[in-house]
Amino acid sequence: MYNIKRDKTGGIVLECKMCSRIERVNEFDDRRGSRRTQAALAMLTHTRIEHGREPMGKPMAKVFESWV
Repeated sequence: MYNIKRDKTGGIVLECKMCSRIERVNEFDDRRGSRRTQAALAMLTHTRIEHGREPMGKPMAKVFESWV
């Protein structure tokens, strides 16, 4: 549904596999919880609404936490 990678500034970016949509983790608010989780939710919402795709499997929250 989306790829997760680092951008040129070292921030984490989620990229939709089906279009040019991106979500930057650093653009979300820490006061509302984990910024990475907020970005993932925004990307999953995008893929569901824009592309009619539902998530498969369980998300693995700790995979990229070692980067931050």
